[in-house]
Amino acid sequence: MGKLFHTIRDISQATSLLAEKPYGVIVAQQGALDCIQIRPFPKLISVTEALWIGGYSHKRIKRNRVQVYYNQPTRHPNYLVAKYAVSELGTTLATMRAAFKTFMEIARIKQADAVLCQVISRRITDRVMQYWGFERHNRESRGRHYIRRFYGNYPVYTNWLETSVTDGTLPISNG
Repeated sequence: MGKLFHTIRDISQATSLLAEKPYGVIVAQQGALDCIQIRPFPKLISVTEALWIGGYSHKRIKRNRVQVYYNQPTRHPNYLVAKYAVSELGTTLATMRAAFKTFMEIARIKQADAVLCQVISRRITDRVMQYWGFERHNRESRGRHYIRRFYGNYPVYTNWLETSVTDGTLPISNG
């Protein structure tokens, strides 16, 4: 039986593992990817937990760090879901961008048709989500649900740590 938990520091050396394993945590800090932690089970989260833990860490922990938990639902394996993100008081846009681009790269490796998320924080506006390529989804349900569809057209990165040719965002530092 293989290891249940894995830590990946170089995506190019672990594409088959990333393609195979459905659950993980992206850890970015200081404007760059730190690691991807592969988990044997999905992240289960409640709105109460998100508001309480997210509020605490964002107001009291002064690090430039973000963790993004992602799941590939077993009933919908063509989708990748950003289940939960925890940022801290000192988290910069460059660090958020590093986590975002890593999430997009994992979606490309898995050949996902789309990525989805639910946004709880009011600090993340519809305009920001549109800028990052997401559109509102599932308006009938409670919450702010977003989707970014690919269907084979993934952002093109000459080097995924650098500027995206198609989305025009700034480079991520190599840390």
